[in-house]
Amino acid sequence: MKVLNSALLAVYLLVSLFCEGISGNKPSCKIYHENSEKLFSEDEWNRGLELGKLNDDTAVGILKTYKTANISKILTYKVSGHDNYLTVTKPTEKDEFYIEIRDNFDQYEEKETAETMSLEIKFACDDNESRILKIKIPLRDTNNHSPQFLKSKYEYKLAMPLPKGFDFDTIDQIAVRDVDLTNKAIDFAIKGDEKYTKGFLITSLGRTKEDKKNFTARFITSMIIDFEEDTTFTLSATDAGKPTRTTETNLTIVVDKANSFPRFAEPEYVADLKNLDYGKVKKIMLNFSNGNDITLDRGFEGPVNFSLSGLSEENKKHFKLSSKGSKVQIELSDLSDTFLSQGVISAALTATKETTETSTAIIVLLPEVPVSKATETSTTVKPQESKTKDDSVNGYMVSTIILSLTTVGLLGYVIYLHFYRT
Repeated sequence: MKVLNSALLAVYLLVSLFCEGISGNKPSCKIYHENSEKLFSEDEWNRGLELGKLNDDTAVGILKTYKTANISKILTYKVSGHDNYLTVTKPTEKDEFYIEIRDNFDQYEEKETAETMSLEIKFACDDNESRILKIKIPLRDTNNHSPQFLKSKYEYKLAMPLPKGFDFDTIDQIAVRDVDLTNKAIDFAIKGDEKYTKGFLITSLGRTKEDKKNFTARFITSMIIDFEEDTTFTLSATDAGKPTRTTETNLTIVVDKANSFPRFAEPEYVADLKNLDYGKVKKIMLNFSNGNDITLDRGFEGPVNFSLSGLSEENKKHFKLSSKGSKVQIELSDLSDTFLSQGVISAALTATKETTETSTAIIVLLPEVPVSKATETSTTVKPQESKTKDDSVNGYMVSTIILSLTTVGLLGYVIYLHFYRT
């Protein structure tokens, strides 16, 4: 029994020594440092290599060449990221292999966010073993891309006036894309006539959660804004690279005249009837100086009600209003000598939309009084400021409800303006 146990122990020791000998053998693959006779150490095989920084705009071609020994071929290689930006090849007739930059490397920044590429190569050794080498390649950002707006231009169609703090982002948010690896900030600005640009505030909101290469802005009004006509500004985006790069596009505020605060095109309208024949004309449609029709140049999207005030009870009988769209017409009827002998009649024409009113002056020059005298004797009606029907002695408040139809649906907002007489 003792002999048997001794024999088993001897076998066990021999097997252990044999296995230890096998495990101590390393694959025969050998690689030399570039332009050197020094071999990669076991530590370098185990922990891998890190190359010097590679410019992100490096052209296609061979990046590294390494001499080898006891390597028959490359079994596999893989590059981190969404695509293979590198190629690893070993000619069969040469003891060396190449790491090459592919022609799709110029798309790396567009698709990737990592500032280091990882390359893993598996070699076939002459002793029928294999060995893996890991290489890290850090990238140097040359800031070779300018920010790009996600839209070729920005256009906002809005009813006027706009209140302070109006948020344009609810309609269309301004955003740019900058693919440079290390750019972490964008500075937005609006350029144009200072009397308008001071009414805007635009600030960066930083990167989006969905895409780290996209940057958004917050765009609001910093004061009440009331544009007369469509106005275009220059919108710019500047990155934080060195040197910085800037992109510009157009930003246009389009006045939605139909849904804006109502306003007459002229502060007063003068109808000259001085040459009217007393006896032949009993009613007439008023025509105004310079061929101007009475019109609302904005805020004419209905319902809008028109009314005349400032007339005596007797004169009211002679005036008749009619309207279509933005245009208003006034007809005079029953033109008696008594009516025509007044010389000048003045009134206020008021347009009412929701709780908002705006007025213009109507002046009719009658044939009894010459032009020079009419100017002296007429009682001028000063165009009224927009007002509500609850005017007080000390002041009045204007409350506006403007409804604007946009392409995305109904946009409603309430604008409250407070004016006080001095």
